[in-house]
Amino acid sequence: MTGDNTTSTRRKRFLFVDDEPAFLDAIRELFSELSRGAWEIVTAENHAQGLAEIQRQRPDVVVLDIGMPVLDGIQFLRLLARAHPDLQVVMLTGNATAENRETCLENGAALFLQKPVAQGDYAQIFAALDALAGAQPQEGFKGVMQRVGLHEVLQFECLGRRSSILEIFTGKVRGRIYICDGTIVHAVCGNLQGEVALYSLLALRGGEFNLLQFTEPAQRTIEGSWEMLLMESARLSDEAAQPAERRSPAAAATSAVPEHLFPIPSAPPPDEKTPPAPGEPETTWQPASRPTISAPTLSASYASDASHPRITEVLLCSGAGEVLYDWECRSIERRMNLLRQIEEQAGQLSNLAPVGRFDRLEIYTAEDRLVCQIHPQRRLLVRRAVNGGASS
Repeated sequence: MTGDNTTSTRRKRFLFVDDEPAFLDAIRELFSELSRGAWEIVTAENHAQGLAEIQRQRPDVVVLDIGMPVLDGIQFLRLLARAHPDLQVVMLTGNATAENRETCLENGAALFLQKPVAQGDYAQIFAALDALAGAQPQEGFKGVMQRVGLHEVLQFECLGRRSSILEIFTGKVRGRIYICDGTIVHAVCGNLQGEVALYSLLALRGGEFNLLQFTEPAQRTIEGSWEMLLMESARLSDEAAQPAERRSPAAAATSAVPEHLFPIPSAPPPDEKTPPAPGEPETTWQPASRPTISAPTLSASYASDASHPRITEVLLCSGAGEVLYDWECRSIERRMNLLRQIEEQAGQLSNLAPVGRFDRLEIYTAEDRLVCQIHPQRRLLVRRAVNGGASS
């Protein structure tokens, strides 16, 4: 006795994101008929609904329209490329210009397809999508950090509330950052663990990474929000770039720990032994031992540093101006207006003089520091208080 093969094999799951409900209804009806029950078709009318469907159950293929409000298809494609780098994404649009095709393919789209005019032509679209869903991509994702920064990867993993392991490796360094439900819970780099290992890995300036499936670490060594951890990493990097005499005691201590940044000198060869100075006893050379600083010890050193900043406000928006994350913002509208004004004035300055691409604006007061960063894909505002100052 034989049965229907479609009932014994897993159905292919497709997510179509388009702001036209009539088009989505027609696609669901047409492709359900063409697939003869082998497809599970889910639809969403905007990126927020699309992200919710991806979190609920991961699709085999996501199909995006370009012309959508708030966050258009190209911006959504970029977001998915960072938050879900191993997800197959196809662009299906009526605006199939050469510029859009090039932009989408450069940002990770697997296929760029034009919406057919005649209903009969959708059979070719169906065949292309069905073949793509049948291809099994490699598990995990490999990238080059010169193109995608670790801070960005962590940011979008945490924003998407994903669980994964970010494996980082260079010629001499190998480490892992564990992310569970959008929270950084553990990091290891050589013999280092916890926050010290996390900051050491984020200080790297080149290498490769893989995004792996999450497995529970032997222990959880990191607590606190990912926003504060990334901001603290940025602060340490800023201080490490300053002259030694201007660094805070905490930054000086942490910058001396990672072995890949400050290796311990090896013992000199026996025939190059340096004779003692006159009147001094002869001593035997011993290699210096590296101090071991655990995460609790590091946190204690921060607590004793009166100048250590405390983050009091965070606002993260997409390039289109949609709020992706906010924390302790007393007036989101005022903060959004501030970011828009900074972007407009930066554009005016670039027209007046060849000053290059605007990166960020920093505002200092006696009590706090406000950092506003403007990028094509995101806008970020962070306020941090110093010396116990309170923000307003």
